[in-house]
Amino acid sequence: MRTLYSFLMPRVKKENLQNIFDEFLFNLNMNLRAERFSLEVINRVLSEYTDMGFAKTASKTVLGTMTQLMFEYEVLIEMKEGLENVKVFEMNKHINRSLMRGSRHLHPIEMLQELLTGVQVPRPRSVL
Repeated sequence: MRTLYSFLMPRVKKENLQNIFDEFLFNLNMNLRAERFSLEVINRVLSEYTDMGFAKTASKTVLGTMTQLMFEYEVLIEMKEGLENVKVFEMNKHINRSLMRGSRHLHPIEMLQELLTGVQVPRPRSVL
């Protein structure tokens, strides 16, 4: 796992599944803008997604992370009493500022910033 950065794509309708890759790129673009990445970085990232596909995984780490994310999104949506009351970009920001197992003690947004900008985020000092 390179960054653990994730975002919810709400209200994707069945007819949009035929264009799921376009939907993904649109939502990735919007979320990176909401995170205040430069247009240069966003365009570079989007240009890297020329070949996408679906794959199964047996990785317990990946499955565990996906289960954790699903749970966190469900709880946040429930706390707002439904998806119609959720500010999606704010929720995505909240999720990406939560520590996750396997994150090297960084938040997913910090991992993404390091990957995209090459600038290392200061690591917390050990308290042990």
